[in-house]
Amino acid sequence: MLQVTTTQLATGRRRFSTSSSDAPLHFDTHNVVKSLQERGFTVDQSEAILQVMKEAMAASLEAQSRILATKSEHVELKAELSERVFNSTLKFDIAQRHSRELLERDFNTLKQDIRMLEKIDFDKIRMEIAELEKKFLLQKQAEDETLNELRLSMEKVEKRMLQYAVGFAGTIMAVGAALLRLVL
Repeated sequence: MLQVTTTQLATGRRRFSTSSSDAPLHFDTHNVVKSLQERGFTVDQSEAILQVMKEAMAASLEAQSRILATKSEHVELKAELSERVFNSTLKFDIAQRHSRELLERDFNTLKQDIRMLEKIDFDKIRMEIAELEKKFLLQKQAEDETLNELRLSMEKVEKRMLQYAVGFAGTIMAVGAALLRLVL
């Protein structure tokens, strides 16, 4: 698919380009043929060598065009990559927000659970304190009753001792009076 333009023929220089590229590769084919003829090649040999060179260059350009990306392909690829980066960033942001929401929800649930457990623990402690106070009051009441019984017992003992002391003193006085009467 090599093309030679009429303006190139008018200037005496032939140039070729491939149809797959918009910008032709400028190559002075007349200069190559002339240079080959000066070195002893015939016109047909020079044209044949030029044709082989053209085909090799065309094949090389075609291979390059298959391998290399054009500017539009580069722009398209860049746009696609930018879109992928944007999408992945967006997905990451959404996933991060979702994770944050899950963590906040779990944190709030944990707070509520801790408050509920604290309330249950405080209620248990209050009940235990109430039971201990009740036991303490019952023990104090029992001790007060025992103390009252001891007081009453001590009063009875004191009363008996007083009765014995009065009786003993009365007996001694009666014995002393009887002795006095006997002596006197």
